[in-house]
Amino acid sequence: MKQRDKMRELYRQLRHMKKPIISAYATAERRGDVRRTRNSRNLSPEDYASRLLADGIKKGWIESP
Repeated sequence: MKQRDKMRELYRQLRHMKKPIISAYATAERRGDVRRTRNSRNLSPEDYASRLLADGIKKGWIESP
């Protein structure tokens, strides 16, 4: 599954709650459900999920409440 698609799915399922979304995304990444193409900044799955969520809301590919 693509990163953005997974983040959108979690955002809807977890009713916009930031911490559970980040935790669920990090778990999905560790399981291999989503994959990063690179990790040049050496971010943990939680840090990456947090940044991905913020980016999605800022850029509008995730609708904010």
